[in-house]
Amino acid sequence: MLTPKGYSTDITELSVSAWFYRNRTIAGFDNPARSLYVSIREIVENSLDACEDERVLPDVSVLLHRVSEVRDDLLNSGPEIFELTVKDNGKGIRREDIPVLIGKMLTGTKFTLKQSRGTFGLGGSLALLYGQVTTQEPIEVVTGQRYEPQGHRIVMRLDIETNQPVILEEEIIPKDPDEMGTMVSFQLQGDWLRSKRRIIEYFSQTAIIVPHASLLFETPDGEVLRFDRLIDRLPVAPKEMRPHPRGIDVEMLKKMIEVSRARNLKSFLKGAFQRVGVSIAEEFLSYSNLDSERPPSSLQQHELVSMMNSLASYEKFLPPSPKSLSPAGTKVLMAGVQRLSPDFAVFKKRSPNVHEGHPFIIETGVAYGGGLGAGVKIFRFANRIPLLYDESSDVTHRVVRNLNLKHYGLRQDDPIAFVVHICSTKIPYKTVGKEYIADVDVVRREIELGFKDCLREISGRVRKRERAHKQMKRESRLIQYYQFMSETLSSALDRDVSFSSLFALSGDDDE
Repeated sequence: MLTPKGYSTDITELSVSAWFYRNRTIAGFDNPARSLYVSIREIVENSLDACEDERVLPDVSVLLHRVSEVRDDLLNSGPEIFELTVKDNGKGIRREDIPVLIGKMLTGTKFTLKQSRGTFGLGGSLALLYGQVTTQEPIEVVTGQRYEPQGHRIVMRLDIETNQPVILEEEIIPKDPDEMGTMVSFQLQGDWLRSKRRIIEYFSQTAIIVPHASLLFETPDGEVLRFDRLIDRLPVAPKEMRPHPRGIDVEMLKKMIEVSRARNLKSFLKGAFQRVGVSIAEEFLSYSNLDSERPPSSLQQHELVSMMNSLASYEKFLPPSPKSLSPAGTKVLMAGVQRLSPDFAVFKKRSPNVHEGHPFIIETGVAYGGGLGAGVKIFRFANRIPLLYDESSDVTHRVVRNLNLKHYGLRQDDPIAFVVHICSTKIPYKTVGKEYIADVDVVRREIELGFKDCLREISGRVRKRERAHKQMKRESRLIQYYQFMSETLSSALDRDVSFSSLFALSGDDDE
């Protein structure tokens, strides 16, 4: 075969980390301002997950300090070098797991069918990789587990070309057996001036959705932001579940058959999938024209494809179990939204629904008045993660835009906040950057119904308050009128005509 002139026949292969290094913009690392925000967000979310997995109330401290001197001619603008340190009181990391979890892409503890903040196993590692490629400084990890008399400190680098960690320093450090947690520290390039508002907003909104956490953020300006814990109750822990029949493809089906010990297809369906009993398994196999006693390993490629299509089209499967989810809860959301100081708020939780075989729950809320300020505001959360970018592309923005507020006696310039939280084993993000939810029909419908339910109750409260306000205003005008009349009559008759006597006469007339 002839090779065209000027073309090379050399074939190269990129490691996972090298590929994401070259394409890190798809995960939000596209400029110093957004990269600083995303780095803080990813490490903080790992810390919150570590605490909740251990069932302890989170205490997370974030310190962001300048490393490079700020030049006067830059007027505090443009990229600078920062040191980011995040410390938590979570479960800690075992010594043998530190290099793999911290220094290798697509590794983690979240590739299970239960709700978690992480989705792709990339965020934390990408933040560390971004720090290394922009500063060439290593990463320091200090961690310890409960009941262990010692902890570990490791200084390491990421080998981008091989997707492997490289340990530079390591030492065992003493610790109290009751202490636990992890501290991650690394340097990175960032633009604080441009990202300051987003980062502070991230902490403010995180404090709303996780009011059971205590958060501290020390800014490069020397300001310390504290968000104290509002409630002392952790959310219900999600449970790992087996896959649902409608959420798999042929490759996943093949893998499940390879690891299964079931002797026949009926036992395989019952043991491999959630909410599939003997009767449903038998009915499905009859529907798909498969022998229930046939060994799963005997299925041919075309039969696997046919079985997968039948799994997708069979309508008698029960919906996925919501036990793999951990919604925030209306009481928790109500406690969190008090940080916004509204006059009143209403939260509703929708019943579990399904998208592509994955269960999801929508929680919606509407807050009104108080310290919200004029105009409509939207607060979006997914698996307890605040979503701050690309609001106009999010399905929630489209739902709010299409709501007819006049129908509820409200206006666009009223102080209204719409709050939505979606929790799922597979959030329908539109991008790897996890910033906005795709416009999926079933998700959009649940959000719309939730908001309308909240608005009906808010509308009743607003109208009741307006009626009370009008009544008070009417009474105030009547009082002013009676005061004027009493003064006028007293002057004309040259004797005292009391305000109370006029008010009493008016009351008799009303009766």
